[in-house]
Amino acid sequence: MAFGNQFLTEPALFPARCAGLPAGEARLAVELPGGPYLLEGLSAGQHAALARRYGERCSSPAAGARGTELRVFRADPSEFVTIDRRGWTNRFDFEYHERSVHVAGSQTMARISWQPRLAAALWTALDAGGEFLEAFENCFRVLSAYRLLELGGAILHSSCVVSEGVAWVFLGPSGAGKTTIARLALASGRAVLSDDINALRATDSAALVEKMPFAGELGPTNERVGPFPVAALARIEQAARDSWRPLSTAAAVAAVLGCAPFVNGDPYRLPVLMDNLESLVRGIPTGVLEFSLGGAPWPVLEAATA
Repeated sequence: MAFGNQFLTEPALFPARCAGLPAGEARLAVELPGGPYLLEGLSAGQHAALARRYGERCSSPAAGARGTELRVFRADPSEFVTIDRRGWTNRFDFEYHERSVHVAGSQTMARISWQPRLAAALWTALDAGGEFLEAFENCFRVLSAYRLLELGGAILHSSCVVSEGVAWVFLGPSGAGKTTIARLALASGRAVLSDDINALRATDSAALVEKMPFAGELGPTNERVGPFPVAALARIEQAARDSWRPLSTAAAVAAVLGCAPFVNGDPYRLPVLMDNLESLVRGIPTGVLEFSLGGAPWPVLEAATA
């Protein structure tokens, strides 16, 4: 199926640049890893919804403030295909270009571009409420993934557990057990940053992980904590007993690449992502953690990272 056909009534008319009629005049700064992100052109309803959603991460941007911009434009409902959302599974289309990335979803289309620097535009007919927040976050997650890429890092679908000031990052496809291991961590008195998306970046001295305000079954929270040094990256597999198997650098990069959403499908930015991931895995133990639901994987992890 061609890009946007299931979401847009006229996919060929996808906006050629970040322009249009703003949804409103409100502005908001949101502090996420790689931020601040400056949200422009918001309606009053959108501003209120986003301020509630991101809480203490929000502020009013000063005149002349700099950051990664995301502009919101008003679209007519007729530009979108009407979708029966009963039983809806969130999904969207990507179209990759050398200087831009196009995104289409339910009642939304977005453009990430580098002209001359990274910025985004979102067009939607939604003004507030849960559907607007869903549409907005579809775009916001993609933008933050590309921003972390610029900074030498990556956004990873992962669960992150913190204990005694260091973090373990658990990777795996849907159903591998990321939320399960997060619940085991909470039951053992450890902290969880997120059971869905976490931000990693390499520094001269360590690989660091930062909390994103997105989560899966555990629900989103907005606390600004970290960053924390990463003790290990673990691809998780449920098994009868707890064990650790180290991965080679090449196998580690491959394991992490599969968990780097949005960017890992972009042929124009893939070489940079691969370089970033190699820098990350070279500095920290990376392996396969087999864990049992009735066991305790923490001694195995501590031994592997000692």
